[in-house]
Amino acid sequence: LSPFNSEKTPSFFVSPDKGLFKCYSSGKAGDVISFVMETERLNFVEAVESLARRFNVPLEYDAGYKPEERSLRQELFDLHEYATDYYHQRLQAEDSLGALARDYWINDRGFPIELAAEFKIGIAPATGTALAKAMADRFSGNAMRESGLFYGRSDGRYFDRFRGRMMIPIRDHQGRVIAFTARQLELTPAVDPSRDDKYINSPETKILVKGSVLFNLDRARLEVNDDTPFLMVEGQLDALRCWQVGLKASVAPQGTGVTETQLSLLQRYQPVVDCLLDGDEAGQRAALRLLPIALKVGLEIRFLILQPGDDPDTILLKHGPSAVEKLRGNAVDAIAFACHCILP
Repeated sequence: LSPFNSEKTPSFFVSPDKGLFKCYSSGKAGDVISFVMETERLNFVEAVESLARRFNVPLEYDAGYKPEERSLRQELFDLHEYATDYYHQRLQAEDSLGALARDYWINDRGFPIELAAEFKIGIAPATGTALAKAMADRFSGNAMRESGLFYGRSDGRYFDRFRGRMMIPIRDHQGRVIAFTARQLELTPAVDPSRDDKYINSPETKILVKGSVLFNLDRARLEVNDDTPFLMVEGQLDALRCWQVGLKASVAPQGTGVTETQLSLLQRYQPVVDCLLDGDEAGQRAALRLLPIALKVGLEIRFLILQPGDDPDTILLKHGPSAVEKLRGNAVDAIAFACHCILP
């Protein structure tokens, strides 16, 4: 099927011998570089560098070209990777900040510390300048302004957007960190302009379009097959709980309602998605909103209906993966679910 248009009859062809593709529904054609340019929204140099990194191909540059003069897009990827390591090291540190973060992760949320290491969960210091100072001599002012991780002032100083919060890295489907979700803690300072928000997310940037990202898709896409569909949950911590108990094909939307682009991404890897949302009225409304989008992109949605008051994190913490397998045995297809929600 075409990766550029929604369709039911395949019109996308690849010629391995010639190294070319042709999409008859959209008219697009070209080689592997132009394909990556189209699907990843990159320019030519960025597409070449992306392919070289993915397949460990060393690049040679023309005389006069300075590889260290990175594109802004690549610098933003590097900056987010640095921030991820920085936050995670703060969580691991043997000091009061690290101890508080680990206590929240292990005792309040019930997650093992190994999971934090696997996903590089971290904590942002509460000072408001710690990350900005650590990055000041490593990245350009332009990259820091465009990253969404800082508030900039006219005098050129930067202040951290995330303060005293648990930091969850958000990766694109290639596994590159492109944003963060930050969870409020008792450490979050009162002067933080977003203090009352339990979760805050990175704003959209040149590397983040929220409606095009699904949390954990980079890992989950490697786990799906004919017997293992995607499992969509509401939030990142729900998806992390799923991963912890062995439900590794789990994904979650990123800071927005489910979009056509997100469902098209899933359909590219597996045509079936089990939807496990909160059992309250809001969860049902969210499920109803994604139904017409799923039908449009040719995705088969099945609903695993929770009891009101239940949420994926709670039932998995109490009962493990068997709770989801039991729900799968009573899965409801799209039309039956719509009738259940709408008809008296």
